[in-house]
This record gives sequence, structure tokens and C-alpha cells, in this order.
Amino acid sequence: MVEISTSILSVKEKEESSTFLELEASKTDYFHIDVMDGEFVEKNTFDKMLEYSAYIKRISNLPLDVHLMVKDIKKAVDLFLAVEPNIITFHVEACKDEEEVFRMINYIKQNNCKVGISLKPNTRNRRNL
Repeated sequence: MVEISTSILSVKEKEESSTFLELEASKTDYFHIDVMDGEFVEKNTFDKMLEYSAYIKRISNLPLDVHLMVKDIKKAVDLFLAVEPNIITFHVEACKDEEEVFRMINYIKQNNCKVGISLKPNTRNRRNL
């Protein structure tokens, strides 16, 4: 089975509502939320994506797939858990060590959310992060 997670990163201002409803009508399976903080990656979409996530949760029953590209994972997870996402993915490179990776995995799972790990393309085998 194929599932489609549609990124809302390029939604045009003032067209959010119609875009989200059109995506739902087109049978997308998930809304993909690209969260960037301007530190871990250059672009900053944090506040806009948090706002969009809360809005989508009010108007749609489609799952939210949150991809965190942020330096402070715990803070971001706490804020996005409030919108009850179905999946939160974070970057292993944002963690200081392996222990923090597992702590975040468990924390996200304890909050009834699936968890994913993401790696930057040039990350090599980093057993000891």
C-alpha cells in the first residue's frame, strides 16, 4: 500500500484554508509539517508550521507528520505534542549523544505518538554521536 504525506511548506499566504481542504479532498494520507528553527537549518518555519498544525487539527481529521529540523528537540516536541501529531521525526545530529536519542524516542512514544529518526545526507556511521 502506498501512502502520501504532502508537505505544506509552500502553502501560499491567505490560501491556507482552501489548500488544506483541497489536499484532504485529493486523498492525501498525511499533512507533512517541515519545522525549521533557523539554527539547525538555515530557514525558519517554526512559528508558521505550529500555527498551520493547530489550524489543520481544527479543520481536518488527517494525520499530522511532523519533521523537526531543530536544535532544541525537546522544546519543539513539547510544543508540537499539543496539536496531537501522529508522527514526530527528529534529526539524530541534533542530539548530543546516543542516550539523548533514546530519551527522545521514549518521550515521544510515551505521548502516544509514533517516532521517526532522520539523518542528514552526509552523516556517516556515528556510533558515539
